[in-house]
Amino acid sequence: MPDAPHPRRDAAWRIHDGHAETLAAAGGLRGPAGQVRVDLAAPAHGLVDAEGDRILGIDFGVERPPRDAWTRGDDLVATWESGDERDLVTTALWRRHVGPGLAEERDVAAFVVVASATTRLLQADATLAVTSSIAADSVLSGRWEGSRPGALGAAVDPRHGIHLLRRAGARSVLVAIHPSDHQATTIERGGGRVRLACWLFPAGVEKGVLLRSRVLAAVGPAQGDVAWAERIAARFAALPPELST
Repeated sequence: MPDAPHPRRDAAWRIHDGHAETLAAAGGLRGPAGQVRVDLAAPAHGLVDAEGDRILGIDFGVERPPRDAWTRGDDLVATWESGDERDLVTTALWRRHVGPGLAEERDVAAFVVVASATTRLLQADATLAVTSSIAADSVLSGRWEGSRPGALGAAVDPRHGIHLLRRAGARSVLVAIHPSDHQATTIERGGGRVRLACWLFPAGVEKGVLLRSRVLAAVGPAQGDVAWAERIAARFAALPPELST
């Protein structure tokens, strides 16, 4: 894939040699290297920071270079073809600033991925997961109560769409599926890490239909994490629908 043209002055991302990276430090994600990177040939890894945490990966069962990738202001967009019997075209739009209020939390970096899927077949399995792998030692979870986040607690339920992954004395990571989208998650723990998968599009996709869903990840300080997580989740729920990529 050829290198992308030099980004506009207001671009938040740079694409080079099959990878994308942020052009400047991004709050809680900055790490020692000051950047977040995406391996576009391994979309399941998502946004990777200098500490090795991965957030908002797109796992559709195949890892391959994208058909196309480009930047637009705060957005990084890439499209992949599944190359299997599903004939899926999957698009991920990673957005670094996700709307009024979400960028105003001090020391919190918020990202959203808008995942979409379509097919040229009459009908196809479109199941994919938005995955995150975080160094964490505990998880708080909650469910949406309409368009408001419910209280976060220690009970983890696969129907819960809001999770706060915590590491004592370090930082916390909020992951939330938009309340208008399918709510299904799985959590795996091991080796001091938590792997969270948000499962999208379980009903499949028909020809001519574009499925779209949104997942938020926000990284911030461990101190006061429940309070900022609930504020961020409420603002995420209030964002208008994503009409185009």
